[in-house]
Amino acid sequence: MSETEASQKSRTAFEGRSAGAGIAYGPVFFHLEGIADVESRPIPEGEVPQELARMDSVARAARVSLVHQREELADHFTEEQRRIFDAHLQMLEDPVLEADVRGRISEHRMSLEGAIKDSLGIYERLFAVVESNALRTKLGDLRDVALRMLRHCNKARTPQPKEERSGAILVVAELSVSDLTEALDQGVAAIVAEGGNLAGHGAILTRAAGIPAVIAVGGVHDSLTPGDMVLVDGETGEVVLNPSAEEVGEAEGRTPEGAFEAMAPPVLADGTPFDLQAAVASPSETRRAVALGIAKVGLYRTELPVLQRQGEPREEPLAVLYGQVLKAAQEVAFRLPDLDASTNLMPVYPHAERNPALGLRGVRLLLSRPEMLETQIRSMLRACGQQPLSLVVPFIEDLSDLERIREAIQVQRESLRLEGEGAPPVRIGVSIETPAGALLAREIFSEVDFGLVGVDSLAMSLLAADRASPYEAVRKRLASPHPVVLRAVRKIIQVADGLQTPISVYGEAAVQMPTLGLLVGLGVRALSVPPGGLREVHAALGDLDLEICQSAAEVACHARNTDSLLASLPSEWDKIEKEG
Repeated sequence: MSETEASQKSRTAFEGRSAGAGIAYGPVFFHLEGIADVESRPIPEGEVPQELARMDSVARAARVSLVHQREELADHFTEEQRRIFDAHLQMLEDPVLEADVRGRISEHRMSLEGAIKDSLGIYERLFAVVESNALRTKLGDLRDVALRMLRHCNKARTPQPKEERSGAILVVAELSVSDLTEALDQGVAAIVAEGGNLAGHGAILTRAAGIPAVIAVGGVHDSLTPGDMVLVDGETGEVVLNPSAEEVGEAEGRTPEGAFEAMAPPVLADGTPFDLQAAVASPSETRRAVALGIAKVGLYRTELPVLQRQGEPREEPLAVLYGQVLKAAQEVAFRLPDLDASTNLMPVYPHAERNPALGLRGVRLLLSRPEMLETQIRSMLRACGQQPLSLVVPFIEDLSDLERIREAIQVQRESLRLEGEGAPPVRIGVSIETPAGALLAREIFSEVDFGLVGVDSLAMSLLAADRASPYEAVRKRLASPHPVVLRAVRKIIQVADGLQTPISVYGEAAVQMPTLGLLVGLGVRALSVPPGGLREVHAALGDLDLEICQSAAEVACHARNTDSLLASLPSEWDKIEKEG
């Protein structure tokens, strides 16, 4: 349909059910392929081994995608809500479900797509005769997992350019977890679903993520075409095609129920200013932070597109994505991908490592794969145009690695200049996450423009403890602040201040009391926090007195062990911790 035909459509209102509060206005695009659209085809007997290998590859890609979406989007959800991702992961790893699909391929000569659809159909027929909300929810999860695998099957599927999806309205058949995670990644403004129910996990997570959404909107698919302008009212459950300018203005002028105003600039209780920044991984998270009044992104994690493209993201889409982030925020520090072998990216990590955290990760991986490093640098430079690029090098523990990154940046700047594109100046920063990095802080900070401290990774290295260990005896060593970690951070901060190198801190431990108060006492004045924790940290900072924090940090650094450290903490911090 042409733009003229689209503009001639009259105003049409559709009624549905609100699944996420908020107002959005933008062009629609569709993501309606579902289980019913899958065509099953028989395969020759000689193709069975190939199809089984394809199944293994698809299942692995689906698991990797799900694990990293769970981690990257964790700040949107509560612990209970994150268990939905775990339930989907268990289904992907269920040996009974796997054997069922594998049997249909090997015994019935079905294609992988057909086997997935046929297997799901059996469960749908079984659950149809049972009146149970719990089973209906489980069936919804099964459909979601099947759809995730089918989308990984179709490698030829070419999504619209991301610049067309940022701020757009996603129209789907049913509101699935898969659709939600894609919407969060691409900066979608709202979701409209033809079907679905409010008890489904897709709807539950959509409400938690704060995306305007309306479900059970009958007939919307037949009435809309890509590019149509629609108003989604997540308050009333109404979707309006071609609304008037007055109608859009009135809806956008309303304050959604439960919405929050932007926060005031953060200050401590004694009036000391504090630089609260955002740690994000997508344009939508960036906009969410900006809406809260935090316009500076101190840490942009670039791993998600690498994982989605199995280690080979394309330069053009990356440049568009990074451009969206720069457009949304006042300042952005892009961290080069910090990956390790636990990602199970077979094209990148053909060999398993016993200890991925100490293996080919961060800058080591980037230097061993020049094409990956080149793509990232070029896409960031192109996104910036003439605006200075702030780039963070992860996992630095050797000055020679830093010099090689600097050389790679200069090569790509010159390459873009010869191609007639902009070659903006680059501010180079580093992330200190290892004991070696901490001990070399003076030499490293003398060579860079700014620095970050990843307190989680630094604590794990210093205490030789894995936060993901299956043993509580190991994990609990990281549950509380440790004198050794505080001393290391204090040294890093002192060196940075002496060299006048701007420094900020990030990490899950850093945003929680009492560690937050101790970091303030050590001299930390900038902190990068995921959007979901910004308001909580802002409130906690407002309750902290600088002198009390400094006194507590001095005592904590001299503590003999964690127990004596915890016993020395100010009693007034108990209230802050409980409120947080």
